[in-house]
Amino acid sequence: MSDHSPLPARFVALESLAEAWALKHADARLRKRMQSSMAEVEAFYQAMLPQLEAALLYLDEFEFGRLPPPEKRLHWLTLATAEAALAVEIYGAPRLPMAPDLARFQVSYTNLDD
Repeated sequence: MSDHSPLPARFVALESLAEAWALKHADARLRKRMQSSMAEVEAFYQAMLPQLEAALLYLDEFEFGRLPPPEKRLHWLTLATAEAALAVEIYGAPRLPMAPDLARFQVSYTNLDD
């Protein structure tokens, strides 16, 4: 499956955000947040917030393990919004103060389709 499937038609307005933020793996979303400026994280978060409830309700119509590619990409975008929320609502910064360097960790993926 391509990681660049188009978003579902009713969320096409979010496509410019998805190009940068709809990342398949949790560590990629974490890295994106941590390597972005606070202004970039805040802008993404504020752009997604008005669409978040509609996106989650839409995704709720599908069986989780069987999301079609456009819906998977929308799902990744909602997860990136959760990452951004940590920075905006809790940390006040893209990176948790005193967090270890991400280069120290290596994530392994097995048997993951989503």
